[in-house]
Amino acid sequence: MTSLNKKWIVFIILFTASYVANGADSFLKQANGFYDKGEYRKALVLYRKALTARENSAIAGFNLANCYFQLDSIPQSIVYYRAVTDEAPDFFRGYLNLAIALYSLDDMGNCMAAITRALEIEPANGKAQMIRAAALRKAGAYPEAIVAFEKILEADRSNSDIFIALGEMMRELGDDDAAVEYFEQYPESGPNRTYALSCIVDIYEKLNNSEKLFYYLEQLREKDPTNRWTWYRKCTLYEKTGNPLSAFAEAKNALLEFPDFGEMALFAGNCAFSLEQLGEAEYYYSLAKKLGCPGAAAGLENTEIARNRKYAEN
Repeated sequence: MTSLNKKWIVFIILFTASYVANGADSFLKQANGFYDKGEYRKALVLYRKALTARENSAIAGFNLANCYFQLDSIPQSIVYYRAVTDEAPDFFRGYLNLAIALYSLDDMGNCMAAITRALEIEPANGKAQMIRAAALRKAGAYPEAIVAFEKILEADRSNSDIFIALGEMMRELGDDDAAVEYFEQYPESGPNRTYALSCIVDIYEKLNNSEKLFYYLEQLREKDPTNRWTWYRKCTLYEKTGNPLSAFAEAKNALLEFPDFGEMALFAGNCAFSLEQLGEAEYYYSLAKKLGCPGAAAGLENTEIARNRKYAEN
């Protein structure tokens, strides 16, 4: 979830092919035009020509590396990023992009070396700090990663996914209270709010905290009303806490929202059977069978047996 995915990596590569130094020659201009249109292979050919012609070789090499990165040819991109940093040892974005490429190959040792050099050049750069924190986490250095992420939050709380990263690490370290605290801080409008709520639900389910579990399950359902399995978890929680009537009522409400939910129909049938509401049990087992849910046929057989036994007793 929180590792640096390709989309996020590309987003933070700020110094891309659109940059050309003043007086750049035609090869660079043509290459940049192709790059800006996403035609990376054509741009790559022209950046090579720019290198051969020595047209601002540092920029041409950097943009050539960016092309390889965009084409998922990460090892080749690393070759050119290294060449650029050798030629221009104070080129911050060369080290930044080199670190990103190394991160994507899980080479955390060299990634840390590159991002450390980038931060020596621009110590306050937030994106470089983010890569360092993510690399520490990926390397398993959780205490250092937590400190690094929290330092970023002190300066700028706009990157909401940091709350997810911190919550996940705290959860893996067994500090459930701290994990919940970070997941709760994830903003309501954030794209991963549903995931944050799901993590909180999982934690309280593990802790058998029914009160908190009901509360966050309801929040999760409100946030993502199309997720039928949130309904199912709430139904099973009612059953687990000894509220079969509430479980049955919730299951019936869920089937009004999701009439093709075979597992919920089977659950409703089981609830009705346990409550000795055999007519309702037969109805929901029949629905589950129609929806192709395994176990529905056995439920119908058990209902028929129970009905015959009841008639015999009367």
